[in-house]
Order: sequence, then C-alpha cells, then structure tokens
Amino acid sequence: MLRSNVEELIKKCAIRFVDSQIRPLARKWDENKQYPLENMKKFAELGLLGLRIPKQYGGSGRGLFDAVIVLEQIAKADASTAVNLHVQLNASPLYIMLYSGEEVKKKFLPALVSGKVLFSMAQTEPEVGSNLTELRTLARSEGSHYVVNGTKSMITMGANADVHLVYLRFDDDSIGCLLLEKDTEGFSVGKSEDFLGMRGLGSAELVFQDCQVPEENVLLKGPGSLRKMLTMFNGTRVGLASISLGIAEAAFEEALRYSKLRTVSGKPLIALQGLQWKLADMAVNVEAMKHLVYSAAQDTKLNGFPDQFTSSAARIVASEGAVKITNMAMDIFGGYGYSKELSIERYLRDARGMIYVGGTTDILRNAIGAYLYKKNV
Repeated sequence: MLRSNVEELIKKCAIRFVDSQIRPLARKWDENKQYPLENMKKFAELGLLGLRIPKQYGGSGRGLFDAVIVLEQIAKADASTAVNLHVQLNASPLYIMLYSGEEVKKKFLPALVSGKVLFSMAQTEPEVGSNLTELRTLARSEGSHYVVNGTKSMITMGANADVHLVYLRFDDDSIGCLLLEKDTEGFSVGKSEDFLGMRGLGSAELVFQDCQVPEENVLLKGPGSLRKMLTMFNGTRVGLASISLGIAEAAFEEALRYSKLRTVSGKPLIALQGLQWKLADMAVNVEAMKHLVYSAAQDTKLNGFPDQFTSSAARIVASEGAVKITNMAMDIFGGYGYSKELSIERYLRDARGMIYVGGTTDILRNAIGAYLYKKNV
C-alpha cells in the first residue's frame, strides 16, 4: 500500500528503531507506569519530531500518511509512546503551523524539531468531557494578554509537556485555543492518572489560576474558529486510528506465531480448523482496518485534512477492531495469554484504552451522523 521509495524507507527506519529501542523496554515502562521521555529525544535525533514541520523551521515537510506509517509501527511495540508522538505530529504543532504568527512559529517549531519543547493538547474537562461547545475554561482579555482560569483532566503528556495547547472559551463567548507554557505563573499540574492500560502517557490534570498568556499565543478565536478546530480533529482521528491498527497487527502476528509453535496431540494449533477460522477472521479484520486507515490518511482534500466521515469511520473501525482482535488473540493463547509474562494482555488493555483517547467512538458516531444529515437534508 506504500506509494513511494521514501515511504518504504520511513517504514524500515521506524521498524529498526522499534526493534532496538522500544520493544525490549515496553513491558518495563508499562509495569512502572513510566513515561519514556528518552524516546522523544531519540525521535528528535532521527528527525521524526520534525516529520510534518516545514523545512524552513528545520523539519521534513512530510504529510499525514508518513505519520501514519511511523505511528503504526511504534504502536506494535508500545501504544503509549505512539500516542505521545502522535500529539507532536498530528495535533498541537499543526495549529502553530496554520494559525500562529511568524514569531510564534520561529519560537516553537524549531524547538520541537530538536526535542527541546514537547506539547500536550488540553481539551477534556472534568464536567463536560471533550465537548468543545460546553468548555468552561475561560480566557479573559486584559490589555495585551489573556487571563486563563479553569481545569483540564486526563491530558496526555500533561505531566511532561513544555507547552500546552489549551482549548477554551473566550470572554466574548467564542471557542478557541491558545498556547500556555509550563512555567506560566498560576499554572500547575494536578493528579496523575493511573490507567488500566496506556500507562506511559503521562496523563494528568492541569490547573489554571489567573494565568497570564500573551495575546500572540492565541491561535484561534472568534467566528469560524470552532469549524477550524473540528477540521483539525479529522487528522488527529486518523493518527489515533493508525495506533489502534498497530496494536491489532501486533496481537494478530503474535497469535499466528504462537499457533504455529504450540502443539496439541502432536499437531500445531494452526492445523485445527476452528483455530484457522479464528485466524482468518483476524487477518480479514486487520486488512480491512489497514485499507480504511491508509485511505483516510491519503484523502486530504479538505484543506489538507481528511473529511469528517472518512476520518471518523477509520477511527471507529480501527479502535473497535483492535479490541476484538486482541480478545481473539488472547483466546488463542488460552491461559498463557492472561499472564503478564506475555504481551497479549498489555495489547488488550491498550486497545481498550484507545476507545477513549481523543474522544469516544460514540462521539465519532455523532460526527458521522451529523455529516450524513448535512449531506442529505
């Protein structure tokens, strides 16, 4: 499905890095609830943090499809690391590229490429979830700066990011976003989250108490801002879908490998017809997921982003498919799959977590429903 030699090279480089630097340590990170910050430094050295950053700011200027290739391979070893990289590739820095002034671009984008600055995307709030129209975090205009008050919850990389892209409501009642640096007076990191899976996300609560943010750090505000933010979500959904795809592929490949090695009454498991059907269903589902995710990553007609239907469909199919496939893989391993000695139980926990990261599949169905309504009414 890859379209060029460059994409093949990106995939091979990602696989080599995963095999040598991520897979051997992924279990330890999960057990220790450890955010592997060293990975981001290595990604910077490989040029991966600048994969989607324009060349004038030190990046490679590549697109969403290249990011999907990388994230898929990383997720096959450690989904948390993949999600943390996804935020740098497909979320906060893209807002800077599209909507900030030149000085802000020069300040933050080269710093990201070099690994000196990492971002979070602070959307979810304790009482309203991820519903942008109900945000309660408030930015009040005071001369040449804005004063921010509010709380965000379960923010990926919240405990470790240097700059937070904060979604909020302005005092003119418009929805938008701004950049808030971690050393801003009045900003603090609250409780860290102890999740079932995805235990290396560095997820935490963010608290803003009269934080002063310079007006040049405002990226979106006023009429049309909400529409632009929703369009940006189309790209983030595809990035997250590629991570679920990677988890599913890893679980299937391990189950297939085990079914060849494990014998019952002198025969490998894969010789049993019932197990062949299960493996066949897994293979078909993985292939369908890959086609849908890759297609969405290539469908960037809407201002450089996939449309609402394609991106949401890819995310739903990949997220729910990964849960199904990891469950089936655990069945093939039997009791061994339930043991922490193997990776299957971690894949299952991470796949379940991907149902919630970046918005639930119910929210995505709402997005598809709204898209169909608009197209057919």
